Amino acid sequence: MFRMTKRNAKFKKVETRIKDPDLIELRRRQIAEGAIKVFLAKGYDRATVREIAEEAGLTMGTMYNYVRTKEDIIYVVYDLVTRALSEEMVHAIAEVDDPSKQLSAALKHNLAAIDRRADEIMFLYRESGSLDRESLRTVLAREAKYIEMFEDCIRNCLGDRKVSDFKIGLAADILSYLPVIVTLRRWNLKRRPGSMEQILDGIFDFMMHGLGFLTDDDMSTPKGSAGDRTGPGLCLK
Repeated sequence: MFRMTKRNAKFKKVETRIKDPDLIELRRRQIAEGAIKVFLAKGYDRATVREIAEEAGLTMGTMYNYVRTKEDIIYVVYDLVTRALSEEMVHAIAEVDDPSKQLSAALKHNLAAIDRRADEIMFLYRESGSLDRESLRTVLAREAKYIEMFEDCIRNCLGDRKVSDFKIGLAADILSYLPVIVTLRRWNLKRRPGSMEQILDGIFDFMMHGLGFLTDDDMSTPKGSAGDRTGPGLCLK
């Protein structure tokens, strides 16, 4: 997956006629919430700006003060959701000093956030192909920053131990995106015995057990293609 670092990330700006940043945030959140409902029901291509305005509880004139096009609307949805996920994660781990507890807090928060935002996450997966190139670059930049938080948590847990950046990055990708199963496979998970809370606990236990910490024999960095490796792959034990 394409990744952008904090240093070279450039974020798109959507033009607005309004100067009050708090009002912009409020109205764009209304627009995003209305758009998610319409897009999930009809798909991006079939949805109209008028339907989105009605679902958001806004007139067309008011909405055009905050966005100009349907392309702006889908970007606003992605921007608000990905930004909220990152801000909530920062808050969830900010006061946790112990490295292992910080990683645990990050994983639990990510699971809970994805479960809570199931409709929004489903929307992000379904409609990513509708983003224009500039919007996609911004969304991927936010995604990269989100995954970097997991990388930082893993490095803090490792302390002075030497583990390749490849393995840390791959572990961060797995830890941050494995919980999306609660959205993409929700219909199937709900058919299993037990509550959703028990399912989330089970996924958390799986990730914590699977991370394990890497031994000297598991520190090989892959060379060449995915099938050309020296030593075992990512250690999950």
